[in-house]
Amino acid sequence: MAYVDNGVTATKGNPLLGKKVWYFLQSTQAPVGAKAVLPSLQTDGSTSIEGDSIDEQTKFGRIVMPSTNEDSIKLKTYVVPGDAAIDIIKDAKHNGNQVKVWRVTVDKRFAIKETDSADPAKTHQAFPAIFGYGVVDSLDLDDGDDLVSADYTLNILDKLKEGTFPLTDEQLAALEELYEFERPGESSGNFGTDEPGK
Repeated sequence: MAYVDNGVTATKGNPLLGKKVWYFLQSTQAPVGAKAVLPSLQTDGSTSIEGDSIDEQTKFGRIVMPSTNEDSIKLKTYVVPGDAAIDIIKDAKHNGNQVKVWRVTVDKRFAIKETDSADPAKTHQAFPAIFGYGVVDSLDLDDGDDLVSADYTLNILDKLKEGTFPLTDEQLAALEELYEFERPGESSGNFGTDEPGK
């Protein structure tokens, strides 16, 4: 047998931080042109790429073949007044609707430039994403002594699809900031009260 050495490859660098992976939701009942919703105060998110295999023994050895895709996305957030994500999940579960979900890697190292289809001279920033239509498996609201949390699982129809998700630097800054700069006297009361800005 001839000697073969095709070499090896390795990747070095700083790993991706979990806080740079954001999940966005949208109701399937939302009109065309509606915005995606970033669930408030995401604490955990996990994506499972799973599925069953056909595994049989024969007289001539084992047969293993792919059978089904069973992808799912599980999210945990803290409940914030006005967060539409909880209503989207609850409505979908109660009314038998699906939910659109995106897992987006919001790290500048992964950003790509996409050409504007309307003006090929312009480019826009986009980030790697996977997308799917999910069926709500469950929504658990934990009303313990601490913060109220929501925990839900979306079982993906077919399988998660790869693509990109556009986000401008301005959108990133707005989504990452908890509140904006104020000048003295613009508002009163604590941040996060029922009547902000009064």
